[in-house]
Amino acid sequence: GGAPEEMDVLLERCFLQAVRTKIKDKDLPMDVSVFYLQYMRLVRPANTQLDVKRSTHKKLSRFIAFLQSEGLAKVAPATKSAPERFTCIVRAHPKVREFEPLALELTYEAQLELEKEMAAAALGGKKNTFSPIEVGEMFRPHESMYGVLFDTDRQAYFTMEQCKHALESYIKGEHVKNADSLVDAMDPATVILDPFLCDALFLGDKSVEGSLPTHMKRSEINTRYSSRLHLWFRISGGRLKKPMIVQGKRVDQNGGKTELKAPGVYIRTDVRRGHNVTLVRGLEFLGVDPEAFAAEMKEEFAAAASIEISLDKDGHKSYEVMFQGFWDKTLAAHLVLTYKLPKACLEVKAKGKNSEKAPKQATNVCRS
Repeated sequence: GGAPEEMDVLLERCFLQAVRTKIKDKDLPMDVSVFYLQYMRLVRPANTQLDVKRSTHKKLSRFIAFLQSEGLAKVAPATKSAPERFTCIVRAHPKVREFEPLALELTYEAQLELEKEMAAAALGGKKNTFSPIEVGEMFRPHESMYGVLFDTDRQAYFTMEQCKHALESYIKGEHVKNADSLVDAMDPATVILDPFLCDALFLGDKSVEGSLPTHMKRSEINTRYSSRLHLWFRISGGRLKKPMIVQGKRVDQNGGKTELKAPGVYIRTDVRRGHNVTLVRGLEFLGVDPEAFAAEMKEEFAAAASIEISLDKDGHKSYEVMFQGFWDKTLAAHLVLTYKLPKACLEVKAKGKNSEKAPKQATNVCRS
């Protein structure tokens, strides 16, 4: 385990290592927890553990106060809207100037890369043995269509082409032997509605008043028919052992309307109890295990995370992974590049400036 004083030394060395090799003045201001989790832990010597709780400081806030007292950095205190942040690194400090950084190949970062290469070699040089995630639309008929346009198997799903073929076959009389065509002989663009087709298009629709039509234009039939099909999504590839079919997520649109969207991963940033966090939902709907994903991000990027489980309206478990710090860009890139998640199935929302830092011009360089 080592003495607390040894951890004190390691903490200071990792701070100086990060300052000399990773952190630029243009990266500031930066949340102190992000600095610790994403930079200090990454640059620690290989085969070591960095844990502020095992030092004499016990808490990160006390270690940050020590850095300030030593004149190594300037820190903005936490407020209701923002956590404690580094605003300036005093690069003219003798400890910063005279520190000799550890060679990259001797750091935990290099150790991680080596482990990845060894794992890839064990897989024949392939980092990923899974295919891209694919999401396709599938449909289930309205209850009134079974036994008319479709057989009675209520567990079956169909593509839109199959649904259109079923309708067209019925209209042309091709669904059963010796059936009459319902196409109006005087107007091929018009279809005669027999009782079965009429039920398939109108049964159960309380918005229709008065008597039902006996004839309809093909374009009108196609529109009405499509609107009565139930939309589902077939998800395959990625880390799924077999394809899965799930209902879409109903999303409110302008004008009070709702739209069904394919299941997706939703990433957003927030501030909770004065700490920057990144929240991720929807991983399980795409065959990604939330706990395994959180463990992978901790291993890959030293991103600390916790998982909350809740029940949705249908009684299904819903998982939310909460990462400490702003990780929206890193998480999105990882899901797209590593998990092969289509960008159409990814939604990222960052509140105002609550996002991972993008390169910008330095305005806070301290020379002395």
